[in-house]
Amino acid sequence: MSLANVLRALPGHLKDQRPTIGDILVALDERAIHLVLLLFAIPAIVPTPGIPVGMVFGTALAFIGMQMAVGAKRVQLPTGIANLRIGRQQLERILGKATPHLEKVERRLSARLGCLSTPMAIRSIGGVIFVMALLIVLPIPFGNTLPGLAVLILSLGLAQRDGIAVAVGLGLALVAGVVSVAIIGGSWWLIEIFVKELLLTSA
Repeated sequence: MSLANVLRALPGHLKDQRPTIGDILVALDERAIHLVLLLFAIPAIVPTPGIPVGMVFGTALAFIGMQMAVGAKRVQLPTGIANLRIGRQQLERILGKATPHLEKVERRLSARLGCLSTPMAIRSIGGVIFVMALLIVLPIPFGNTLPGLAVLILSLGLAQRDGIAVAVGLGLALVAGVVSVAIIGGSWWLIEIFVKELLLTSA
């Protein structure tokens, strides 16, 4: 079964109308790290009213990235995050928007360039995902999309052992980092100018 079909069927495996993040992990099989990454990256790209995407999914991605970096085979999240709840209808809406696009991307993926999906490479990619997760958590205007897309492409590439997709994801992660630094630097520069003008006016 394709990843898109697994995610499409996910809400049907959840008994509670407001399942916890932990319930979702169990339904996905917490050992399927790439699938969990994929699911948690989607809300960073698809607008999700009523859910603090950065805090919830960004923090979860950060913990998963750290676990990948140390070679963990099973996803474990802190109790505070695992017990957070999401409406089943919201989950269905998110996946309904995302899975048709995932299907199109999956058809283009195949096992190639295996050097980017070795255990050592996966550990390094875990570090990249951790950094992208931090960018998702930060309150940067429109700052979720590029890091979220980078994590999504990386997770697809790792799941299908497609090194070219992994390379694209790493390139996008670099772009996301540069753009985020530019936004933060530009914002700081504007704040400095504003403070200087304010001090000059009040002098």
